[in-house]
Parts: sequence; structure tokens; C-alpha cells
Amino acid sequence: MQLSNCAIVFLYPTQTSVLPERSLKLFVWMSLLAPVPVFGQDLLCAPVADSVDESRSPLIPEAPPPGEARIEIIAGEVDLSGEDGVEFFNQVQFRYGDRTIMAESATYDRQQQSIRVNGTVSYSDRDVTVYGEDAEVDTENEEILFTGAGFDIPARPARGSAQEIAIRSDQTISFSSVNFTTCPQDQTDWELMAQDIDLDIEEGFGTARGVRLEFKGVPILYAPYLTFPIDDRRKSGLLTPRFSERDQTGLDISAPYYFNLAPNYDLTLEPRLMSKRGLQLNSEFRYLLPSSEGLLAFEYLPDDSDANRRRSYLTYDHTTRFSRGWQIEASLADVSDDAYFEDLGNSQTVASQTHLNRYVDISYRADAWSLLARFQAYQTIDSLIAAEDRPYERVPQILFDGSWSGERWRFDSTNELVMFDRDVGATGWRLDSTEELSFSFRKPGMYLTPALALRQTNYWIDNSAPGERDNFSRTLPVASIDAGLVFERLPENESGWIQTLEPRILYVNRPFEDQSELPIFDTIEPDFNLVQLFRKYQYVGPDRISDADQVSLGVTARLIDGASGRERLTATLGQTRVLDTQRVSLPGQYLTDVSPSDYIAEVSINVSDAWRLDVDYQWDSETNSTARAETSVHFTPQEDRYAGFSYRLREGLLEQGDISLVWPVGQSWRVIGHYSYSFLEEEALDRFLGWEYEACCWRLRLIGRRYISRRTGESDTSISVQLQLRGFSDDAGYPEELLDRGILGYQRLGNPL
Repeated sequence: MQLSNCAIVFLYPTQTSVLPERSLKLFVWMSLLAPVPVFGQDLLCAPVADSVDESRSPLIPEAPPPGEARIEIIAGEVDLSGEDGVEFFNQVQFRYGDRTIMAESATYDRQQQSIRVNGTVSYSDRDVTVYGEDAEVDTENEEILFTGAGFDIPARPARGSAQEIAIRSDQTISFSSVNFTTCPQDQTDWELMAQDIDLDIEEGFGTARGVRLEFKGVPILYAPYLTFPIDDRRKSGLLTPRFSERDQTGLDISAPYYFNLAPNYDLTLEPRLMSKRGLQLNSEFRYLLPSSEGLLAFEYLPDDSDANRRRSYLTYDHTTRFSRGWQIEASLADVSDDAYFEDLGNSQTVASQTHLNRYVDISYRADAWSLLARFQAYQTIDSLIAAEDRPYERVPQILFDGSWSGERWRFDSTNELVMFDRDVGATGWRLDSTEELSFSFRKPGMYLTPALALRQTNYWIDNSAPGERDNFSRTLPVASIDAGLVFERLPENESGWIQTLEPRILYVNRPFEDQSELPIFDTIEPDFNLVQLFRKYQYVGPDRISDADQVSLGVTARLIDGASGRERLTATLGQTRVLDTQRVSLPGQYLTDVSPSDYIAEVSINVSDAWRLDVDYQWDSETNSTARAETSVHFTPQEDRYAGFSYRLREGLLEQGDISLVWPVGQSWRVIGHYSYSFLEEEALDRFLGWEYEACCWRLRLIGRRYISRRTGESDTSISVQLQLRGFSDDAGYPEELLDRGILGYQRLGNPL
């Protein structure tokens, strides 16, 4: 019997990986609407194009129960005359869920429970497309075997060819004598060749054996066994190696290997070979628990051949969040010697570190108050810092902050109890408490906030000299009035500009009290800026509370685009007027007389979405000269390009300028450059120039750099090369991390491979 334009439906459960013969029911719908015995099963036939009312015909099978799937076979012709099976001709389609097989013809073998597909064959599902000359479908083991086949993985994307390809129902694919690449069909720049490859689509990785990797026809890697990712999920394997040449280390090669140990923790081991210093092992372990997370990193150089000593660096960060507001946070660090970062680091920022912070915090946070217990110490890694200038240990520090408010009033309580310890200088306990009551009066466009505070500080000194006091007490009232207005000019239409003018005034009064006998544990004077302009205290830290009778004045103007709501212009100008001579200061500091303070100005202009200008300026009213200036210009016309200029000045301390550029040159090239210059020292601080070539499936970076690598001002030169293959190696951080640190505003422009 031969049928035309028929559909065949297989019904069988999908819970099991092996399909029993008895679960297979074969139905062919024909216009005869009569049962015909085939293979001992019921067979029904009907024209495919006809609509059938299943509710009216007892001969049409019911819909499959939950948990069962349906195989549909659509063919131009079906031959039922064979004793051992059924033959399908004229464009055959097999459909099973989202999987489809298309071929010129096919034969179903009843005894073997397999389907032989002939002619040009293609298989597709949501993850992969496979095409070949012939294929065999094993319905019992749910496997499709192709010969002389090619494949595509659209999600990666990736493609390849193989002598044989086996597709299984557990979302695994096996290849023999295979070529694999992520390059397009007409431009195979790199290719991975292997004896066999297994792809686990469900897990997102591939395993290859007998591997040879070629780039531009040149073999660059041989490996008996390796694994690689086929999607964006984390997978154990070799990350992108790093190659560089530096004055301090010589030839510097790193080959990190990533271990995806579990969904919630992983490990990275990175052997680093330096021709001038030896073999170093770096590691990073991360973990994520239901209420905790942390990172442990360790760098170990057993024998530095240049310094003739063992060197190491350890960091550990951990956070645990308990229920009801409790939390523990720890950050620990230790380095073997003072010159570790200068010798083995790769940036001016790392080399200029002077201390490593170590602390353990136990905190509790409620709606209106919080409590913190801290144990803190520092490792000083700059040997030039004198013992009396090194920071104190806080063992412990206890902080209590609370804030309660009503309709117009607010009460703030800030308390600190800390034990200061150090080998040199005064040590002991300090208790500092500030209780402040303020009232708020607000109307549209204005506010007035008077406040009255009482600040109490007590000291208990442990190592005072005979005859000297070992305890001190200081009590100071602090009165203040903070007031401001907001004037707003609305546009006549929605596309106009909104203009605002916001004057502000802060009056502060603190009486004088002699504090010359009090120790200095941690009090400093911060840089004078707009934040400091409207602070009620001159110093950070309670060891000195300066007397004050002063008024701070400021005004801010804004220009807002009425259509988009973006601030196109923000400008602020401010000054503090001292009404009485200041008598309390830090040791070695000049007292402030009744002359006005420096002028502070900040301007931010967003000329367009591409242009931005920021200016921060401080004018010394006594010397009529610039005390501090910072200017930066950013130009980002598109996502993959950036140009910037910045200038920084601290009178008598530093004067620096920076130029940065990330810009495409043609279709594939990109230039990356940065230049930092000190006008005081008349020398370059940091400069690097890089070229990046990005093709369709690979990227090559070459970075040359010279920068200040030591606190003494010595420079280092480095050259680094990186080759990244799409779908085979990761999007490595270096030199991307270098660009993030060196170019303000860079922030990984462009799309990663």
C-alpha cells in the first residue's frame, strides 16, 4: 500500500531515556478512516490538509496524556508494502517538540526500531543545527547519528564539521575527526581540530581530545585533553594567558586556570613565571553561601632570585548577614615586605600604597539606630614613615548612632568609645558623644533648620609620665542655623529651559576651650571643598574641636533641559566668613584670623550627550592666588570611543595634566593611549600606548607602557601582548583593568568578544 501526503504520529513517554517497544503507537491518518494492521499496531490514515474533529471519531487517537511527547512524520509519499518497515519519500520531516529532521527520504526498520535517513539531511533544535549526507535515528536509545556532517551553534555563534556527529536526547553531542571555530564561513582565522569533541549543551561546555589549535594557519597549541565554554556560563578551564616584558620582572608570563568547583564557589590558580625573579603561584578562592560571601587571595613566590628571599601577599574578605539586622564583616591583608608591590605590582597606584588595612566589624542596624564594634589595625609598608606618624590600632572601637524625628523636630545621637594602641606615643581610651536637637521649618521654596548640640569628650591615658594627668574631659555646646531658598523659573513651553537659583547660609558658633593637653589620635583637617564648606566642624575627628563664630555662604544655579529633565549646567560658589579669630588648631597649624576663607567654585556643564566639562576651583583670598584647581573635559560621541583631558593643581604639592584617548582607526583597528605629566617634577608619571585589532572572531592587543613604579620616583617599562579568540578564551581583564585605572572615563568602552 502506498499513501500520498500523509502525516504519521508516534506517541511515547519522555520520562525514560530508553523507549520500550510496547509504548510505541503508530498512527497514519487516511481518508479511509478504517483500522489497518501494521506492525501489530493500530494504523489510521487521513489527508494531512483535512481538518478532523477528534471528538466525533472514535478511531482518532486521543491527545497524549501529560508527560508524553509526540513525534510527527510528514512526507510526500509513504510506502507500507514492505514487510520489515515503512519507507518515506519526497521531502520527509520528523518533528519532536522543538526538534526537526528534514531529508529527501527515510526508512523505518521495525525490528531495529531505527530510522535511516537518506540524501541531504538537516537537524535543528533551539541549540544546534546539524547537516549531512546521511543519518540514522535510533528511536530506542534516542540518538541521531550523522556521517560527513557540519554543524552550527547559533547562540555562541560557532560552527564546524566532523566525520561523524551523534546527537542524544540528553542534550549532548559527540564529534569525531572534528574542526571547530567561531569564525564566519568565508574567514576561518582560527580553528580547533581534534580527534573527538563532546559538547554538553545543558551544562554549557565542551571536552576535546587530541587537540591542535591553529591561528592564521600556524599551530599555536597542542593538548591531549582540554575543555572550553560554548556559552556564557562559568566553566573550568584555561583562561587567556598573559605575556609582558617589564624592567622589574623581565619576561612575565601568566597562565591562569579557572576551577568551577560548584555553583556557589570557585578557584583560580595562576602560575606566573618571571625571568628575573622566578616562578610565583597566585590563587583566588571565592564562595557564596546563603548568608555569607567571601574572597581569599594568596600570592606566593618561594624564592625571588633577584631579592634572594621568600615573598607573599594574602588578602581575605568575608561578610556574613544574620537575621534581624546583624552582620559580621572582615577584611584582612598581609604582605611579606615593604617593596612587594613596587617589585611585583603593575601600576603606580599599587606601588604607592603605604598601609594595608585590617579590620573585623560586628554591626547591628535597626530602623532608628545602629551599633558597630570594630577591631582595626594597619600594616605599614612604607619604611620611611616614622613610628610616631603611623596610624593607631583600634582595639576595639564601638560606635552607636541613633536618629529619632517628629513632624518638625529631630534628635541625633552619635557616640564612640575606642581604645587606641601603638608602640610609640600616648595610648588609651577615648569616649566622644554628640547629642543634637534640631527643628525644621519648611515651606515651598525655602527651609530653616536651627540646631543645638552638646559634645562631650573624655580621655583615659595609659602611659602618661609620672606627675602628668592621665584623664581629660571636654564639654562644648554647638549652635547652628542652616537656611536656604530655591528660586525656580519655569519655561514657557515643554522644550524650554528650567532655571533655578539656590542660595544657602550656615551659621555655626562654638565657644573656645583650651585643648593643648589632649592627645592627637586620629584627627585631621580635610581638603576645603563644598562639602567641608557646609560642615559644622573644621576637623575630622574629636581630638580638636575648634572654636568658631562663622558664616558659610553659598549659591547654586542650575539649567535644566525641560524636554529631557537633564541638568545641562550646575554651578556653585561659596565662602566662609570668620567673625572672630580662631584659637584652637592642630599642632603646627596656623590659626585662622577674621579674614574670609578661600572661595570655592564648582561648575559642571553637559554641553551635549557627548561633551562634559567639570571644573573645581579654590581661590586663596589672602594671597590672591589659586590654591587648588581641577579641570576635566570628556568627549564620548559613541560607545566605542573616548577622548579626555584633565588638569590638577595643589599649590606647592602637585601640578599634573592627563590626556587620554580610545579611538577606532578604520573598521578593525583601535588606538588606546594615556599620558600623565607632572609640571612640578617636569617628568612623565605614566604613559602608555596600545593598538588593538578586532576581527570577527578574535582580538589582538599590544600595550607599551612606562610609569612610576616606586615611591622613590623610579620608573618601569613594560610591553604586553594578548590574543583573545571568541568562544575559546575568556574576555581577560588585563590590560582592560589597566585602561580602567589609567583612563578616567574609559569604563570598558565597546563590546567584549
